[in-house]
Amino acid sequence: MKNLVVILFLLLIGCAQPLVFERKQYNSSYQPNYNSTYNSAKIKMEVLEAKNDENINKIIFDNIKEISNFIDNQNLTINNYNQLTKEFVEVYKNAKNSKPENNLKNWNFELESNVEFETEEFVNIGINYSTSYGDINGFGGKRSLIFNKQTGNQLKNENIFSNLSAVSKLVEDKFRDKYNVNSTVSLNQQGFCFENNRFYLTNNIFFTIEGVKFLYNINEISSYDKGFFEVFVTYQDIDKYLLLNN
Repeated sequence: MKNLVVILFLLLIGCAQPLVFERKQYNSSYQPNYNSTYNSAKIKMEVLEAKNDENINKIIFDNIKEISNFIDNQNLTINNYNQLTKEFVEVYKNAKNSKPENNLKNWNFELESNVEFETEEFVNIGINYSTSYGDINGFGGKRSLIFNKQTGNQLKNENIFSNLSAVSKLVEDKFRDKYNVNSTVSLNQQGFCFENNRFYLTNNIFFTIEGVKFLYNINEISSYDKGFFEVFVTYQDIDKYLLLNN
């Protein structure tokens, strides 16, 4: 009986479907004046979708919807990518029609998601995006999502590192060294905008072959003109804190 249980367990493992992603395109546009800087809107998204894990797909979609901040204060119900692209154009049209002389500078939204890094245990998805909403300064960024490949659950910092305080201190030291941040003067007095004037560990973590990148997007910890900030830590320095096998 014991041998039968073992055989059944091995069969179940063998039948488990590997996590496979496919790339899908979702586009929409409104371009009556294609050659003009006014009265046009275009959204273009290349999205990774897991063929056999709806939980991962939902988390990726929820993050993309959050990035699409044209939705803010619109009271829109958006449940899929087709609705998202359609509403982008509709919101633009409504905004354009409410302006004097019916003129509104072009809106553009571009997004692409990719597998940044993958092991047998986890997969790291990166979402690159750039937006421009008329007179508002355009900006871009990158978001990291890390998933357990067996459960489909998103991994947070506490699931990735065994000692968050130690990792935060390690990243802060490298951050100060790279960007010449004086340790005797508060961060926010040196042009940063950390909450409570204290360094914090970003959630934007990207695994690479050589180590781990910690990315702070535009406007996250400093003014728009300063751009993004990135800290790289080798596996040699951070491996003792990793809960994941790389």
